[in-house]
Amino acid sequence: MIHIYKIDPLTYTPFDKNFSKEDFSYLEQKDLKITTNKKKADIFLAGNHKSLKRFILKNPFLRNYLVWSQEPRFSKIKSTPYYPFSIFPEVHLMNIYTEDVFLNNVTNQDKKFITNQKLNIIDSSYKLSNRKVAALMSFYHGGKYSKLTIDGLNIDLIKKRSEIALFLFKNNMIDIYGQGWPTGISMEDSRFNERHKRKKDILKKYHFNLCFENTVYPKYITEKIWESIENKCLPIYFGGTGSSIYELFPTKSFIDYSELEDPEKLKDLINNMPDVEFICRLNKCIEVYNSFIEKPDHFWRNSRKQMLDKIVEKCNYIVK
Repeated sequence: MIHIYKIDPLTYTPFDKNFSKEDFSYLEQKDLKITTNKKKADIFLAGNHKSLKRFILKNPFLRNYLVWSQEPRFSKIKSTPYYPFSIFPEVHLMNIYTEDVFLNNVTNQDKKFITNQKLNIIDSSYKLSNRKVAALMSFYHGGKYSKLTIDGLNIDLIKKRSEIALFLFKNNMIDIYGQGWPTGISMEDSRFNERHKRKKDILKKYHFNLCFENTVYPKYITEKIWESIENKCLPIYFGGTGSSIYELFPTKSFIDYSELEDPEKLKDLINNMPDVEFICRLNKCIEVYNSFIEKPDHFWRNSRKQMLDKIVEKCNYIVK
C-alpha cells in the first residue's frame, strides 16, 4: 500500500473522492491510499509548484514529492524529475507538458458523453432570433498578469478573450457572466451552485458563445466547447498555433478567432453571418459531438484507465 498525503485539495481530480468515486476507488484498488498523516505518507502530492515549495521549506527532511496538474499554468516545468531547491529532494511531475494527464483530445469528457444523448441536427428553416454573444468567464484582471511562455510562445488566452469581451460589451453585443469584472459589466457571478444547470439556463438564450480555453496547448480541450455545442450555441474558440482542436473538428465549423485576430472582424462576421451559414457551422459541430456520444462505453473506460494507470505507475516508480 502506498500512502499519499495531499498538500493541496486537488479538487476535480482523481484524488478527490467527492468528484469521482470511480477514479478514487480504482486508485485504492491499485493500493494507492490518501492519508492525512504526514508521518505515514510515502508520497507528498501537490497540484501546483507554489504550495509545493512552501511545504518543502516547512518540511525539509521529507522525501518523495509529486506534482500532478491538469492546468497548464499550475505546473510549467517539462523535465521530470526536477529540483526546486538545490539542497532539497527531487520532485516528480505529471502535467500537460509531460503528456501524463491529457492523453487524448477528449480526456476527462467521458461522463459528458456517456450520460448525454445525441443532439438533433438544426433544421434548414432555423432562424437566428438574436446575435448577442454569451461569455461565462472570470476577468482575472483582464489577463494583465497572465502571460505564459512555453517553448518561446505565449500560450495564454485570458488576455485575448478579455479584450474581445470588453470590445463586444462596448458594442452591446455580449452578455458577460463571471467574477472580477469592473462594475456594471458582469450580469452575475458564473461560479454558482449547480453550475452545469445554470450554464444551460443561460446559454439557451443565445446563439453564440465566447468559449476560449485559458491557454492553448495540444490536447488541452476542456468542457467549454462541448457545453457550447450541447446548448446549441456556435462556439467562438481559438484554434491557432498550439491547439489540436482540428484533430476533432472540420474547418468552418466553430468560429476560429485565430483566423480573425481582430474583434472588429469578429463583430462583422457575427452580424453578417447568414442563417444558412450558422446552421451549417453548428451542424458540423453537432456531428462531431454526436460522434463521441456514439463511442462505446469501453472506449471511455479504456481512456480513463490509461490515465489512472499512469498515476499508479508513477507512484510505484517514486517509492521504489
